[in-house]
Amino acid sequence: MALFLDKQPSQKTEGGLRKEPSMKPIPKIATISDAFNYFFSLSPKFGTWTMSQHERRQRLPRMRLFLEELGNPHQAYKSFHVAGTKGKGSTAAFLASILKAAGYRTGRYSSPHVSDPAERIAVFDAKSFELPPPELLTALTARIAQLHDSVPQRPRAWAFPVCMFELLTLFALLYFREVGCQYVVVETGIGGRYDATNIIEPLASVLTPVDYDHTEILGTTLEEIASQKSGIIKPGIPVFCSKQAHEVKTVFREAASSQNAPAYFLDEEAEELSSCLSADGTTLTLKFRHTASRHCRLALLGDFQADNAALAYVTISKTLPQLHEKTIERGLQETFLPGRMELILTRPPIVLDGAHTPLSVYRLLDSFKKIFPQKGILIFGSVAGKKPAHMARILAPAFQKILISTPGNFKQSHPDALCKIFQQHHAAVYLEKNPSAALQQALLFAENTLPVLVTGSFFLVADIRQYLRSLS
Repeated sequence: MALFLDKQPSQKTEGGLRKEPSMKPIPKIATISDAFNYFFSLSPKFGTWTMSQHERRQRLPRMRLFLEELGNPHQAYKSFHVAGTKGKGSTAAFLASILKAAGYRTGRYSSPHVSDPAERIAVFDAKSFELPPPELLTALTARIAQLHDSVPQRPRAWAFPVCMFELLTLFALLYFREVGCQYVVVETGIGGRYDATNIIEPLASVLTPVDYDHTEILGTTLEEIASQKSGIIKPGIPVFCSKQAHEVKTVFREAASSQNAPAYFLDEEAEELSSCLSADGTTLTLKFRHTASRHCRLALLGDFQADNAALAYVTISKTLPQLHEKTIERGLQETFLPGRMELILTRPPIVLDGAHTPLSVYRLLDSFKKIFPQKGILIFGSVAGKKPAHMARILAPAFQKILISTPGNFKQSHPDALCKIFQQHHAAVYLEKNPSAALQQALLFAENTLPVLVTGSFFLVADIRQYLRSLS
């Protein structure tokens, strides 16, 4: 399966997979999850939260150097780059599904994962795709680990530690080349301008809705956050934007203009964009200028998914006009993504969604109430720094009972304080820090009929989802 290994530079060169890594042996890597866990053992600092401004500015030149030493794998396929606060994972999934439906072997690099780290680095092929043998995965992992170990010998400006997300990004871009991907959809981690993914050369840049998130890194105003997201806009490369707040739209339009990048805004391109919800899915009605109305059934639930699907539709139709409308619609219909308004149980109805900003929980609740008008049970957990008071004001009045739980242990959280915040807005709020115990209590409250919504964090959704799957 080593499709490109024989094309790499010889062992005497500095680049490529053939050069023996001057590092301690690594364990056998049989899956993407094995690679993820190994990289985490090398660099438990996942992202750039503690990086200095200097390090953030230097990370992209260093990433470009690393890619050169790998033989510029990202140039072996065509790519789409997706940034935004909300909906970027779903939009990336729609894009990848459309490309798969068109017959292309397609890679998708996204975060976070819900059940398995392999969700982050996925390959889709309408015909067949088998995971490469452990020998190749181990070789790829070793090559990235070699770059990690080389950092102390780099010039002083680049000698700061490599974070986990950088290692994973390098691995993903190399892996997609090795397995023969023709297209790759790449989702940013945080922001855009200094994100580790902002070294690809995409066919299009895609910007989903912007909201307040990661304000300690990206800025405290929508304009500042939008400026960071707009950093993925490249000279002359078309940019496609979802419906945005006025101030965000202004930032994006000015950024595109400064780069001579054609800009397409969904609310200006679509003459009609509406949706109809049921527990079975979302029906999207879409009409662009000079075209007939299209009706498409989505497996993903939510009015907001109609917006994400429409953004993917306009991106593909303008970037790859040779694709037939029926192919695009089939790709939208076949898209699935765990933890995004996922109806995982029907009796009682249990919906899982990783919404974790005020805007996202507002849109989630709006769709949830359309499908399940009866007041139900809420299980909520949020990591620190996510505007919990605002989310509590939105969510609390819509539920009979509320359970506050712990969203995993990957990031800091304060469930006791969160419980007190919700108690200011609702009388029946209970603290149950163990997610599986919180679910058991919610099932008792629901009495097999009331709907249950689990939200506030992908980490909480992951724990609840894993527990439910273990029961089945």
